Amino acid sequence: MKQHIIAGIVSFAIFLIPNLSTAQNSSDCHITNSAFQVGEQITYQVSYTWFFLWTDVGEVNFSVLSDRKSNKDLLHLKSTGYTYPFYDSFFKVRDLYESWVDPKTIQPIYFNRDIYEGGYTKENEYKFDWLKNQVSTRVRRKKGDNLYDTLNIESCTFDVISAIYAARSYNYSNIEAKKIFPITVLFDKEIYNIGFKFIAKEQKNIKGFGKVTCLKFMVDVVVGDIFSGNQKIFVWVTDDPNHLPVYIESPIKVGTIKAKIIRWKGLRHEVEL
Repeated sequence: MKQHIIAGIVSFAIFLIPNLSTAQNSSDCHITNSAFQVGEQITYQVSYTWFFLWTDVGEVNFSVLSDRKSNKDLLHLKSTGYTYPFYDSFFKVRDLYESWVDPKTIQPIYFNRDIYEGGYTKENEYKFDWLKNQVSTRVRRKKGDNLYDTLNIESCTFDVISAIYAARSYNYSNIEAKKIFPITVLFDKEIYNIGFKFIAKEQKNIKGFGKVTCLKFMVDVVVGDIFSGNQKIFVWVTDDPNHLPVYIESPIKVGTIKAKIIRWKGLRHEVEL
């Protein structure tokens, strides 16, 4: 159980996969990036509590880079997660998620995932062909054989990293309580029509960051090794053009996990504290 918890804590800030039955199809997303830019770097500290004792177990870093791939000028969205040295002796985690996307629409072109979690390894690779609305996938577990497949996808489908940045680029002006924002995500070889629900505007005071007005969202979670049924993830996002996630919290099967922003630079817009 503890191994699953530590792996889930670090992966938690990288990938939140909600599953709302009321989520709508997101084929008409019409996303335009106005929230982030090349040079943005964000770091979150991930913590776990059990019987009211909080322990900092690792960090997750997000960065936005420029790159050229498939003869196109693209954004390289990169995320790495790792446990602190003390926890490496219990359950070492080194996770890499990265996506190459169109700079304006955030449409993914190529995705790579390479994870190491307590000796378990897994690789994912996606190559998107938007002329055919297909994606070629490669999955490799525990250094075994590569498994290849081709999936049909909708015109507005994201991998797990581009989905995070796409969500930041949504228009949240005149937002109303209980509004659900849909998005379609490809993870492993499954396609999920998912959504996140707006709860309210709220002042959030984050140590080291400051007191900031946030949009608070709630997501339901997929039941599995980390989460059981009827648990919620709450995400606080700055109510400014950055739409920067600054705090995430949720109970899990044993205890609670949270991720809070601890370092940031290169934001596209100034944060109003």
